[in-house]
Amino acid sequence: MQLKDTNLFKSIDIGNNVQLSHRVVHLPTSRSRSTDDGENFPTDLMVEYYDSRSKVEGALIIFESSLVSPRSGLMPYKSGVWSIDQCKALKQITDKIHANGSYVSCQIFAPGRTSNIHLLKKRGLPFLAPSPIYHSSDQAKAAKGLDYPLQELTIKQIRDIQQDFVTAAVNCLKVASFDFIELHGTSGFLIEQFLSPVSNVRTDEYGGSVENRCRFLKEIIEMFIKHPEIGSAKFGVRLSAWSTHWGMIYPSDKYPVDETFPPFLYCEHMMLFLEKLKQAGNEIAYISIQEPRVAGSHDQNPSGRTNTSLLSVWSGIVVRAGGYATNYKGDPSCIASNNPNLEIVDGQIRHYSSLIRDVNADNRTLIGFSRPFTSNPDLIERLRTNKKLDLYHREFFYTHEAEGYLTFGEYVDDKLYSNTLKLPRKALHRPGRSLAANGHNSTH
Repeated sequence: MQLKDTNLFKSIDIGNNVQLSHRVVHLPTSRSRSTDDGENFPTDLMVEYYDSRSKVEGALIIFESSLVSPRSGLMPYKSGVWSIDQCKALKQITDKIHANGSYVSCQIFAPGRTSNIHLLKKRGLPFLAPSPIYHSSDQAKAAKGLDYPLQELTIKQIRDIQQDFVTAAVNCLKVASFDFIELHGTSGFLIEQFLSPVSNVRTDEYGGSVENRCRFLKEIIEMFIKHPEIGSAKFGVRLSAWSTHWGMIYPSDKYPVDETFPPFLYCEHMMLFLEKLKQAGNEIAYISIQEPRVAGSHDQNPSGRTNTSLLSVWSGIVVRAGGYATNYKGDPSCIASNNPNLEIVDGQIRHYSSLIRDVNADNRTLIGFSRPFTSNPDLIERLRTNKKLDLYHREFFYTHEAEGYLTFGEYVDDKLYSNTLKLPRKALHRPGRSLAANGHNSTH
């Protein structure tokens, strides 16, 4: 079966009557091309990148993780959405996507304990997390060296940051013209820091039981639903039971991968909560869930791990992601040998067999791609026409220049790579005021 004959290329409605023409989703792919000057603005490079990846009408693009506020944590090379001016700049990206007839969601997050300590100290901002537990020994040494220790969030600070999520969401929808918001509940950032017993040892109403650790996220979701400028149909949630990013490591001797596995339990709790909201008439736009083969930007062994029971408790739209692209040019060994999505029969690779199985299993599943989009701006068309893919270049994932970001072109043939634009390595082109209004301090 060709992909063009599957549900992948059938239309589907999400949210309030947003009709997608197919079910290929560009996942939030952080590439560190925003500014690093503490003002967290997008750049011209990003306008061209998202324009080229949204050319097929009716696509859903999920824009990379964006910071909700300075007090909830800072990272360089990430766009911010706490000010009107940042969102006016981002609107030039969403305008391009909309001009192509496609739709865009903005993934919003707070770093918490993953914040850049130097930036926080420079701006006099506290270094905060659910509990004062560093994500690594190196980070603990850095904090000690700077005399800037990690502090436990107070209840007031929790309330303030929850409100920052609301403000950021309204800014995204009303100023930047995003169609949806995505709450980032994985990758070791603040929401997952509350969810996980690895990073949350609080003894108040935000710690201890699974229900208490989920409270921070559940309260934000309820605030979104009640807000007159947001509402349930305007946002999605991203979850993962298998993330190992930013110190979310569960030693097997303490946390066996079974029905008691903590990330599985809090994902299940959140999906049951969202299903109850759906049954009560407050269905969110989608849940994005990571398959067990992927952890952050790297692969991991998925043996004994599955999302099957998690998916059974949620009846709404789901974006499934992780290892679905297999038909790359060159030696098939470039595909991780532990990829369960790579089916080999009689020595022949049956590309996309698990993608076809999953997308055809029901009429609610979208399939997300991240790394393949970085090297294939025309990925959607290549999937539709069964063309081979250019392999992504991991060494350029988090650099700050055009090279490895805008150097990939459209399909040439099944042997030649199509990175036809040979741009020199040079400093990141900053937009000045081309993407930003004057002043950066106003807040919606």
